[in-house]
Amino acid sequence: MQLAKAGTPSGLIATTAFQGLAVSELGALGVSGLPLLVVEHPLGGERPEAIGRRARQAVEQLTSLLKHR
Repeated sequence: MQLAKAGTPSGLIATTAFQGLAVSELGALGVSGLPLLVVEHPLGGERPEAIGRRARQAVEQLTSLLKHR
C-alpha cells in the first residue's frame, strides 16, 4: 500500500472468498481506487488444469486493467 500511496503503479490480487475483505481494506487504507484482480477461490488442492484456467483468467483481467489505466 505504501508503494501505491507514493505513486508507484500498484494493484492487489485476491481470491473470490476474500474480495469483500480486500475492498474493505483498500478503503480503510485510503487506496480504494487501487486495481483489484480477483481469482476464483480456492487455489490450494486444485488440479493443474484448473490452476492453468485460473491463470489465463487472471492474465485476461490484468490485460483489461492495464488497458484502462
